[in-house]
Amino acid sequence: MRAGFTALLFASLVGLVLTSGATAAKGVHVSGTYTVTDLGTTTCGPVGGSPNLLRCDTTGFVSQYAGDMTGTATVNFTQVINCKTGRTQGKGIETFTGTINGVGSGSLTWHDHFHATTDCITFGLSDFVLKAVGFSGTAALAGLQGRIDFTLTDYDGTLH
Repeated sequence: MRAGFTALLFASLVGLVLTSGATAAKGVHVSGTYTVTDLGTTTCGPVGGSPNLLRCDTTGFVSQYAGDMTGTATVNFTQVINCKTGRTQGKGIETFTGTINGVGSGSLTWHDHFHATTDCITFGLSDFVLKAVGFSGTAALAGLQGRIDFTLTDYDGTLH
């Protein structure tokens, strides 16, 4: 009888481990929209002696998130704009404070890496692609990892 109980207990534990591993690997899908509510402060200057390259540093850029992520994010970022080609590349650190459906509330900080096309006369932006990686969080959002992709208005990704 004792051997049967031990085998049953072992099988139950293996089942729990396999189930929790499958759940963790699947992750939580997040998607929705965001709206810029504050452009922050931007300073730009030429890079070296080039008349075509600009480096712009922005602090306090704020967005309001809706959808699976509900809350506010603030980002500080640096971008280099090539006014001859229109190519823009940049990176920054973004901190989201709010709630993620299926996970809970807290803050989540990540690294932004982006590229786009910039019109150097109007500073209009197009073809914007941003990848968010390298997460760290607090409260219920602590320990999350994954990737979120952004366009100019939407986000979509998986966190686990």
